[in-house]
Amino acid sequence: LISHIIDSGLLVPQLHPDSNPSNPQLHSQFVELNEAYRVLSKELSRKEYDLKLQHPYQGGQAFRSTSGHTVYRSTTTNDNVRYWEQFRHAQSPEATAEEGKQKRKRNFRLVIYCVITMVLSLGAHAVFFRKLEEVHNSFMDEKDRAITEIYNEAKERARVNGFKKQTEILRQKHADFQEKVIMNKGGPEK
Repeated sequence: LISHIIDSGLLVPQLHPDSNPSNPQLHSQFVELNEAYRVLSKELSRKEYDLKLQHPYQGGQAFRSTSGHTVYRSTTTNDNVRYWEQFRHAQSPEATAEEGKQKRKRNFRLVIYCVITMVLSLGAHAVFFRKLEEVHNSFMDEKDRAITEIYNEAKERARVNGFKKQTEILRQKHADFQEKVIMNKGGPEK
C-alpha cells in the first residue's frame, strides 16, 4: 500500500496536464490518479475499495480500468442496494413475527417502567415539598412567636414605666451607647 502511494506520488509530475499540454489524455489520467490516491489514502475508503474488489456488485461494475490504473468510482445506487440487502437476510416469517412480539413486549415493559419511575418521582417530590413546607412553617411560627414575645414584653414595660420613665431609660441607653462608641474610637475627645 505504501509503495502504491509512493508510486502515485512519483506519477503526479508525469501525469500533470501542465507537463505536456499537447497530450489531452494527461488530464483524465491525472484525475484518475488523484481519485485513486484519495480513496487509498483513507482507511475507511480503502477498506470499502478492498471489499468491493473481493465482492463485486451484481448488475454493474464498481471499478473500471483505463490505461493500467484501477479507479474507484462512486456507485451510490449500488451502495444503497447493498446496504439495504444486508437487512433482508431475515429469518422465517414466523421467527420474525415472534421477534416482533418479543420486541413489542420489551418496549411495552420499558414504557411501563418509565411511567412507574415518573409516578414515583412525582410522589417523592410531593412528599419532599410537603415536608419542606412543614419545616418552613414551623421555623416561621417559632420566629413569629419570639418576635411577639419581645413585643409584648416591651409593651408591658412601657405600660408599667409610663411615658416619662421610658424617655429617661431611652436617654440613658443612648448615652451609654455613645460612650461605648467614643471609647472604641480611642478615648474621649478633648
